[in-house]
Amino acid sequence: MILMFYDRLKTLVIDSQKSFNQVERELRYPRNALANYRLGKEPSAKRLTEIADYFNVTTEYLLGKDDKYSYNKAKLLFEYLTLDNKQNLLNYIQNRIDELELLEREPISLSTEQFVFCGDNTWALQESRKTIKLLTKQLPDDYDAVFELVGGPLDAEAPGNGDLLFVKFTDANFAELIHNFLLQHDHFAKLSVKDEKLTCLSRDAGSLAEVPELFGKIAKIYRFRTI
Repeated sequence: MILMFYDRLKTLVIDSQKSFNQVERELRYPRNALANYRLGKEPSAKRLTEIADYFNVTTEYLLGKDDKYSYNKAKLLFEYLTLDNKQNLLNYIQNRIDELELLEREPISLSTEQFVFCGDNTWALQESRKTIKLLTKQLPDDYDAVFELVGGPLDAEAPGNGDLLFVKFTDANFAELIHNFLLQHDHFAKLSVKDEKLTCLSRDAGSLAEVPELFGKIAKIYRFRTI
């Protein structure tokens, strides 16, 4: 943490286009008070706060706990731009926002594996694939496979017919190995694979601490509606 502090302090000094000695004078510190931190000396809480206030950053940033400085630096650089360049930058940012919003509204096609309800919270793989359309903004940030549930329990609160399970695998993509699984009301799923090795999926990996091998989790359960 101390080395991270000195690295970030050094970056701040360089970006301010000042020397360590100049910063020390302005803070009324003894000579080499800042430079000596490269030797691993730990700053006091008072001095840490003073340095953070001087550079307009947080103490968390100085200790390597956040990156707020990047945002502050961008604001500072913006103020040095000419009016024309400020407007050009704002136009660029607005265009990028428009592009991202348009992308979120664009439908994309997904190929899904279908699992048919067999009773007792058990679902079995059906040898067929289906293509569906969803909006980009409806997708989770990261996933490896999509399973569609066919049929299901009468409980309206439980995952069932038409629901899509977006799955993220932690070690490798096991989508092609899955034969069937158990899906409980708390969205916990146990999967049987071709080599008869039991793996697990869950929306909360923390609840599976007793399971020796966790290959992935359910990233999202989506109630599918045709676009």
